[in-house]
Amino acid sequence: MEYKLLLSSDGSDNAIRAAEFAAELVAVAPAIKITVLVVNDILEKMKYYSPLRSPVVLEEVDVFFKEKTQEALDTTLDVLKKHGIKADGLTKMGNPAQEIVDYAHEGNFSHIVIGSRGLGSLKGIVLGSVSSKVIQLAGCPVTVVK
Repeated sequence: MEYKLLLSSDGSDNAIRAAEFAAELVAVAPAIKITVLVVNDILEKMKYYSPLRSPVVLEEVDVFFKEKTQEALDTTLDVLKKHGIKADGLTKMGNPAQEIVDYAHEGNFSHIVIGSRGLGSLKGIVLGSVSSKVIQLAGCPVTVVK
């Protein structure tokens, strides 16, 4: 059975630490196949802010954030490449937790690795976080890297 690891990233410091952790797993078990997924939800959020709903503004913001999302993917893939790991990667737009869980399920992934957001305990409880939601929704093991 193939062991497939889904590495979720947003290019943040915690996400890069998660990539380093995934690389350590591959060093121990070289048969692990890694796919990096970067999900951006900015366009979903912007739909609710009326000054930003103009089609021209949305198009410009769309291009900007697609570039930033691609940069996050490229940065994460570079971390893995530095460790001699070739990984697949893709970007998606939408609700990050739901997209991660759906993609993991559809792709029959064995494991999800994700960086923590590092919120304080009260903020984390009140606001929730992508990593917390992924833990709740995922049908496979999830490792959260601080």
